[in-house]
Amino acid sequence: MKKIIVLIACLGVLASCKKETAIVNNASADVITYTKALSFDFSEVNIKTPRDIPKMSAVAPNGDKITVNSQYVTYNDKPWIPSYGEFHYQRYPSEYWEDALLKMKAQGFDGVSAYVCWIMHEEIEGEWDFTGNNNLRRFIQLCKKHDLKFFARIGPWVNGEVRNGGHPDWLVKRLGNPQNPFGNSGRGGKLRTMAPEYLDAVDTLFEKLGEQMQGLYWKDGGPIYAIQFDNEYSHHVSKGSPALIDWEKETALKYGMDVPLYTVTGWAHAPFTQDNTVPTYGTYADYFWIPANAKHVPEAFSFSIYRAKNDIDTELNTGAKEAEGVQESYNANPYLTSETGIGMDMAYHRRTNLDYLDNGALSLVEFGSGANGLGYFMNVGGHNPKGKLTYMNRDIEQGANDNGVISRDFQAAIGEFGQARKSFHEYPIQLNFMTDFGKYVAPCKTFVPDELDELKGFKLGNTHKLQRAIRTDGKTGFIFVNNHVKLDTTYQFNNVQFEIKLKGETLKIPEKPITVPKHTYFYWPFNLTLENTTIKHASAQPVLHLKQSKTYVFFENEGIPAQFVLDNTTIDKIEGANVEVFKADKVIKIVNIKAGLNCYFDVKQLNGDTLRFLILSQKQAKQLYKNKDKLYLSNAEVLVFNNVANTLELISENTKNTIWTYPSNPLVNVVSRQDGLFDKLNVDFKKQDVPISFKETQNGKGLSFKNRSNNRKVNNKIARPLDSIWHKGTVIELAFPEGISSNLKDVRVKVDYKASALRFYKNSVFKYDNYYNGNVWDFSTKYLLPDYTSDMKLELKFIPLQPKDEIYIDGTYWPELNKTTNVLEVNSITTHPVYSRSFKMK
Repeated sequence: MKKIIVLIACLGVLASCKKETAIVNNASADVITYTKALSFDFSEVNIKTPRDIPKMSAVAPNGDKITVNSQYVTYNDKPWIPSYGEFHYQRYPSEYWEDALLKMKAQGFDGVSAYVCWIMHEEIEGEWDFTGNNNLRRFIQLCKKHDLKFFARIGPWVNGEVRNGGHPDWLVKRLGNPQNPFGNSGRGGKLRTMAPEYLDAVDTLFEKLGEQMQGLYWKDGGPIYAIQFDNEYSHHVSKGSPALIDWEKETALKYGMDVPLYTVTGWAHAPFTQDNTVPTYGTYADYFWIPANAKHVPEAFSFSIYRAKNDIDTELNTGAKEAEGVQESYNANPYLTSETGIGMDMAYHRRTNLDYLDNGALSLVEFGSGANGLGYFMNVGGHNPKGKLTYMNRDIEQGANDNGVISRDFQAAIGEFGQARKSFHEYPIQLNFMTDFGKYVAPCKTFVPDELDELKGFKLGNTHKLQRAIRTDGKTGFIFVNNHVKLDTTYQFNNVQFEIKLKGETLKIPEKPITVPKHTYFYWPFNLTLENTTIKHASAQPVLHLKQSKTYVFFENEGIPAQFVLDNTTIDKIEGANVEVFKADKVIKIVNIKAGLNCYFDVKQLNGDTLRFLILSQKQAKQLYKNKDKLYLSNAEVLVFNNVANTLELISENTKNTIWTYPSNPLVNVVSRQDGLFDKLNVDFKKQDVPISFKETQNGKGLSFKNRSNNRKVNNKIARPLDSIWHKGTVIELAFPEGISSNLKDVRVKVDYKASALRFYKNSVFKYDNYYNGNVWDFSTKYLLPDYTSDMKLELKFIPLQPKDEIYIDGTYWPELNKTTNVLEVNSITTHPVYSRSFKMK
């Protein structure tokens, strides 16, 4: 039986609205077929010239200039889309900072953002600590060393699931709500107000931070180009007044914090003074802070012209949309983000589980929705340090959630132990594009069809309609499509074609309708002129540009044939391999593309210049890196480039690895062989086995326990049990050989288990924790056991999942499974050597 659905494809602002018909061929097959092209009409679009924001500009001693206008940031007077990954230096071992920063640079980030957690710098009043993991100045200097810009999120209140939101205990006791000073996450009372006592304390904090950052600002030749004040200074906290934020900026300037960009978080109706600070936004794919039994589909996978999302900090948000004055807001401030989610933390009551598709799709949707600067939270995981007085985690007694006591992994692209996860490889594609093509995208405005507009009746996350948007200035532009939604059914869309009406022409993209597979997301260009060659349209995704070799790298989206249509008015001839070239009226078509290492076409222009277009497969694109205008591919876990030492390091758990380089081999004293257009180098390691012994010394599967509030829910959430409960659960002792990783990069231990949670103890001291969310827990012996000796007592302690535990685990509300007995299974504990090899670069 066939089911008929009528879809209305409306075009948003300045666009006409047409009815579109789709047929679900078979409801059980999850297939939707369009019968007409999806139309957009931009024939009347006019983009206003952006307005410079006063006093948001700075010039470095070498002449490099950053300026902010109402639509985007400029770098040396050209539109620029900055990217900055969140990395909490205080939550990561300082001896490994440089390693993580280099991995971020390999991802394609041009900057780093970080909270400054006041409580970790001044846990005890008057005792300031800027040493070790708290050495802010050294961290910023490392950013400068490796040409990474720095975005300082200085608080004084930062949230970040840190104790009191970053406020020190002594301050909370003195100025918090007298009835319950610690009950509102470091807020309430005189905190975050214009009370003189609070301002005096913040003044001292800013003075100390100013000393640490002195001489490291953009104007000094340093990397600090942006500062955020406070965090989530929402309407109900601020009472609608930006006075505190304005005072914080004035005080920061008093202590020398002079940068071209000042921001505040803009969600939850946070107030700000126009032209004094720029609001930033964000979104996440899942949330730990809502009740365990909450059913939802995230907003993050639907394109929207509304910046403030209800899915970020729902505890603060009133639920009202940024409905009024949206376009005015767009024209007044550039659309920047500070929390475009990479991963998500876990709370005891709600264990999220995000994969690489969630992260890649979310990022693309925010970009396609108009973001002109993206801050990714969290790009690097970490851990909460143990202070002199308390642990630094925030818990449910503070009116928040029971996040990990120590673990702050956040399922980040770079894990808490430095692992480059699968999601790591989603970002080089997008970040390199922002760097190399951002000048074309930043001036473009976002248009979303009316049928996908939540203020016009669209239910966000409705997967029966293809999620799409276009960024255009009325001439050139990019089609954005997302067909991945977490926690909901996705459909295959057949017979998809886009009809784009511009002044004087109508484009049909692609020329023949296509199928958009499930879990696919992409952006394609139209009327994009690259060095005098105009791509009328392409069904291939642009990635990066190699200037010296005049090469533009694209990739073919899996399951969608790549095609190019070029304006032939500037072209002499086209030659290539694994493509077919056809001339038509005023255009040249490149079709039957067999994407891969030897797939390209060279465009010889009438002016004598030749451009190369290289088309990779999607799998190859997710293995790429760009460094020093060279392209690298590798199936290893990660390639790390140190351009100061002029070295490349390959890191992998695999014994057989490959590096491909283009346009030539940049490695010294390395013999490679040709593989298509690339030089190929095999990097093999001799397999090493690292023995591990373990034994169960106590079985606690039948343990019955209550949470530490005697099973009373707090804020409709259950708390973790008392610390003593872990000692009553299942206990497994571990042992390794001496010098466990002496001749290896690392040895990871992977614990495949199913239980409520585990804790790791070293000589009876609690060292780490993990909430079960369906994934294997892996830890680094280099990080946790650098001083290992065979007489150490190492224990893993597990507590079971009880049938009625009100816990959410990766889309499932545990009690709904109707279990009758506890669940506690340890399936395997295995070691995995991590190999590495370094090469000198030319």
